[in-house]
Amino acid sequence: MAAKQHALWDEFILWLAMPEAERGVNATEEDWAKAKGYADSRQLRRWKKDPAFVERQRVLLENMSSRAGAVTQFSDDASDEPADERDYRLVKSQLLTNAKSGNLKATELWMKLYGKTWIDEEQAARSSDFSNMDLPSLLAETAVAVAPDFFADALRSAGWSVEAPDDGSSRIS
Repeated sequence: MAAKQHALWDEFILWLAMPEAERGVNATEEDWAKAKGYADSRQLRRWKKDPAFVERQRVLLENMSSRAGAVTQFSDDASDEPADERDYRLVKSQLLTNAKSGNLKATELWMKLYGKTWIDEEQAARSSDFSNMDLPSLLAETAVAVAPDFFADALRSAGWSVEAPDDGSSRIS
C-alpha cells in the first residue's frame, strides 16, 4: 500500500505544481480526488498535513527546479541552511515560476507578497500633486510647464493679444 500511496503522492504533487490553466478536466482537488477513486478531497487534505508528504513534496519540487535549470539560491550542503529557509526559497521560486508562466492566481499572490514597492511607485507615478490646487493656481502651473509659443497661440485663438517682449519671452496683454 505504501508504494501505491507514494506513487499517488508524486502524481498529486506534480498536479499541484502545474498551473491551473493547464490542469484540464481535473482542475480542482475535488475533481482530481474523484478521478483517482476517492469520494472527495478529504484524503488529499490529510496527505498535505502528513510530514512525510510535505518532505516528499519539497524534495520532488526541488529536483524539478534543478532539472529545469531554474536559478535557485539553495546551498549545496543542506546543513548550511535551515529547512524553513530552504522551504521558503523553494515556495518563492515555484510561485515566481508559476507567475511567469501566466498563472493569474500566482501573479496576484506574488504582487501581494513581493510587489508592494512596485505598486507604491506605480501609484505615486499616477497620482498628482495638483489635487489640492484651485483653478487659477493650476492654470499658472500649466502656463509655466507649456511652451510659451503654444500657450500664446492658445490665448490668441481665445481673443487675447499676445506679443513677444524684446528678451524673447512672450508677454500677455
